Amino acid sequence: MKILGCVQPTYVPWYYFFYRIIIADIFVILDDVQYSKNNSFNRNKILNMDKEILLTVPVNFENNNQKINEIKIDYSKNWRRKHWMSICQSYAKSKYFNDFSEGLEMIYKKKFDKLINLNLEIIYFFLDYFRIEKKIYLSSDIKINGTGNEKLINLCKYFEADNFIVKKNTENYHPIELFKEQDIQFKYIEYDQVQNDNKLNFKPDISIIDYACYNKNLT
Repeated sequence: MKILGCVQPTYVPWYYFFYRIIIADIFVILDDVQYSKNNSFNRNKILNMDKEILLTVPVNFENNNQKINEIKIDYSKNWRRKHWMSICQSYAKSKYFNDFSEGLEMIYKKKFDKLINLNLEIIYFFLDYFRIEKKIYLSSDIKINGTGNEKLINLCKYFEADNFIVKKNTENYHPIELFKEQDIQFKYIEYDQVQNDNKLNFKPDISIIDYACYNKNLT
């Protein structure tokens, strides 16, 4: 059995982005698919005293034909300072923030031209921090044809994967019969089991920053 995980790159991703990487044998970041506005590609949430704060990276969005890896960041406003201050105000007193804050701050001091480069830098930073050793592929480097589920199936074939990671109850997006016809089974993420696995202050729909502040390991 070989398990493939695929997902679009998001800004300071939530816990389950990284959990998919852990349970996958092969993981592909879909950076050459269509960018959509009002999505987590350029925004995510943190918590301050149980209040959700939305952090949004301003981007120069031109049209609906743009791919994720084509989106450029808008620096007309000092969003980097605002984001970092919000993160510090929210987590400075948390248990493990000082363990990774210096490295994360260095990322916020950099000026990335494209959103994909910022997102990947943060993703790789937390993979290293949690000691997750897994090779990550970019779909733009593989150059697999197709869109939607066709592209996902073609990626499975390319890597000879016979299992594909999905959330439960997502058959409307990923028709199970379409994958079965290609001898690909679904590997379901057991959200309930993960949430009850002795994790402290676990908020699965909040940025990984929140999780890292209260948990030393990612399992």
